[in-house]
Amino acid sequence: MIHHGRRVRAYLTSLAAAAALLSAALVALPSANAAAPTCQVRYQVANDWGSGGTVNVTVTNTGATAVNGWTLAWVFPGAQTVNDMWNATRAQSGAAVSATNLGYNATIPANGGSVAFGFNVTYNGSTAAPGAFTLNGASCGGGTDPTPTVTPTVSPSPTPTITPTVDPPVSGNLALNRPTTSSSDESADHASRLAVDGDPGTRWSTLYGDPQWIQVDLGATYPIKHVTLRWEAAYGKSYQVQTSGDGGTWTTIHSTTTGDGGVDSLTVSGTGRYVRVNGIARGTAWGYSLYEFEVYSVPPPPDPEPVCDQSPADTGANSKAENLLCYLKTHTFVSGQTDLPDADRVKSLTGRYPAMVAFDFMEYTRGSIDTQNVINWYNSRHGIVAFQWHWYCPRGGNYSAPCDFVPDLSNPSSKLYQDIDLVVRELKKMGDAGIPVLFRPLHESNNNYMWWAKKGQDAYKQLWRLIFQRAQAAGVDNVLWVFNGMASGQGTSMASWYPGDAYTDLVTSDYFQSWNDHTTLKAIGSNKTVGIAETFSPLNPASDAPWPYFVVWASRDWNGSGKDVQGLWKTAMANPKTISIDQLPDMTKW
Repeated sequence: MIHHGRRVRAYLTSLAAAAALLSAALVALPSANAAAPTCQVRYQVANDWGSGGTVNVTVTNTGATAVNGWTLAWVFPGAQTVNDMWNATRAQSGAAVSATNLGYNATIPANGGSVAFGFNVTYNGSTAAPGAFTLNGASCGGGTDPTPTVTPTVSPSPTPTITPTVDPPVSGNLALNRPTTSSSDESADHASRLAVDGDPGTRWSTLYGDPQWIQVDLGATYPIKHVTLRWEAAYGKSYQVQTSGDGGTWTTIHSTTTGDGGVDSLTVSGTGRYVRVNGIARGTAWGYSLYEFEVYSVPPPPDPEPVCDQSPADTGANSKAENLLCYLKTHTFVSGQTDLPDADRVKSLTGRYPAMVAFDFMEYTRGSIDTQNVINWYNSRHGIVAFQWHWYCPRGGNYSAPCDFVPDLSNPSSKLYQDIDLVVRELKKMGDAGIPVLFRPLHESNNNYMWWAKKGQDAYKQLWRLIFQRAQAAGVDNVLWVFNGMASGQGTSMASWYPGDAYTDLVTSDYFQSWNDHTTLKAIGSNKTVGIAETFSPLNPASDAPWPYFVVWASRDWNGSGKDVQGLWKTAMANPKTISIDQLPDMTKW
């Protein structure tokens, strides 16, 4: 059976500059009382933005006994602080750090079973890797046999010797760090061996053409019961999974013509020393690309839901809001565009539709309510819904008018309250329709242009909290609250306008999107997800900071922005790391 619904991509791009900081493969020494688990630890800096980074850690149990309950510990060599951790619970005292299992991943199966977790770290100096690790208190040291290097060939070379079937079946990923061959590798940085290295930040990818294949030599003949394919954006639409005893004669154990990427978790039945993914037709204009190609004799437990180390500010938030926050927390370069006609324009320019569309409550208080069209769009497209609110001053005038709203903050019969309650009702309608919403009220807080910013930080924070509280009182449980300002170049800092962790889910900037701006926003609040809520420049994953998402402003201003916005959209969407609507998980199942 194929399970395509889980498209969670917690896979972050690995930087070549971090190559010197890569994995340490370490073997545990026995303790005085019992045999210590034999392990390999892979520690990799998957992203580095100058003052911090994202680290992926994989712990592999190469011993014959399962590990039940684990704590991995290490000491940082420099001034490094773990800010948040997923798939494990963190503890840090000075330079000493530990990561302890959660309930669902307490067991590391024997004979190659592994667990993975990750964290964000800030530092002074460098992200130098720890020199040693301990697993459950036992020191890990030494090395492991290197993965053999195999030159890609057009077709697999037959191997005449067949090793007898292993009985009973062996648990764990049989393909982990085994020799591979492939029909083509896009480059040395995307070689076939990277599809079996256990690292979710590296990948194999092919040249742009059909057919293509990758095969792994398991070293012995095994019963094959399960195969997991973790596709990158370039996936196989039509492909086969095949087994062979000699690398020359192949038996197909799975075939599909309707692949849609994400994670393909395949229950199969076969036997072989060699396992091959034979790509027949690509799902995109690019080649085929796999983060991981996993093979099992004993089916693995289901992948856990990502642990994002951030809960919604609204303690009553529903699962759709919670999962959307988790998705944005664990992804980068989710594309967005303001207004539906402009999203269509991006599609016509690039062939890809933005993952997010931003709508506006601007005319709602004047009677032009358009919520049903938003619901219809979501039901047909299944994209991410965002809303800003260019709020006309309740006392008269537009969103930039002088507006002394302070007297109305404590007057429930005022027009200010009426406007808030009207918008809250529309947010609830979308929640009742099953739609999570990124809501960005009182935007551009620190630029002193909008009326809600002209009475200073204290009044701004009071108004923000009032909107939040009115939404909670009305039973709105589908909203993520997006604080917004200008990351740099303003008279006051964004941080001085921040309403507080209890009222905010995301911290976003308009128009400022540099690496320094990314660092600035990460420092506002406690472990909040960041983003670019309004910009003229689509982000380029090849050069820009790893923002979770960005939204390009309306196309009526593209020509006046001084940038080649159409060209920038083409560049962004030509990069498979830019997430478009077809790459989103099915949010209706959240």
